[in-house]
Amino acid sequence: MEEYLTEREQVEELRGVIKENAPWAVGGLLIGAALIVGYQQYGVWQVRQSLTASQKYSAALASLSRADKDSAKKVVAELRADYARTPYADLAALALTRFEVSTNDLADAARVLEEVMKTSRDPEMQVVARLRLARVQRAQDKPDLALATLAGVPSGSSTPAFAEVRGDALADKGDKAGALSAWREALEAKMPGMINRELIGLKISALGSVPATLPATPAATPAASSAAPAAAPAATTTPKAAQP
Repeated sequence: MEEYLTEREQVEELRGVIKENAPWAVGGLLIGAALIVGYQQYGVWQVRQSLTASQKYSAALASLSRADKDSAKKVVAELRADYARTPYADLAALALTRFEVSTNDLADAARVLEEVMKTSRDPEMQVVARLRLARVQRAQDKPDLALATLAGVPSGSSTPAFAEVRGDALADKGDKAGALSAWREALEAKMPGMINRELIGLKISALGSVPATLPATPAATPAASSAAPAAAPAATTTPKAAQP
């Protein structure tokens, strides 16, 4: 009888525990289900945001193709205000600045580029905006400001193009030695396609120096090399006297 009562007491105790904790268990299930549904709805919302932003980006490009800067600016402002989480906000802003540079609206271009550089959620987009801003500042005859902009690039984010523009700004200031050093730094970087190496070589030559790291020219034929055996060393050596 005692064993029966003990088992019965255990069953009653178990029922009591279940009854006491049932609301919490049901609540946990409901919260879990709500989280799952909410996550799915958030994913749908993100897709819709991206699609809408893509359409607005296309509209901005269409306005710029018609030289309708005012309409494009309105779309860009809307993208940056309501769709900043999508890449289209930055892309539209960069497209606008490219148009502004083509129409010599350098102050407007600099303002938008600085905004992208400081507020973009994409670190790579920040670097692109910084480089373009420095180029615009050079076009505004502000080499010191361009150098300050280039110096602010995060460590490891600099590219050969940064060294090239830094050399351009230093040349603007009359610092020939600094310009040559920066341009040669750009040439020595092993990132093909980032810069126009031949153009940098022309810049170096214009300062009275020979670019030692331009792309190698095709090898001479045996006949040509035998005809002028002593000419090759002189073509690849930069005399110190030529350095400014």
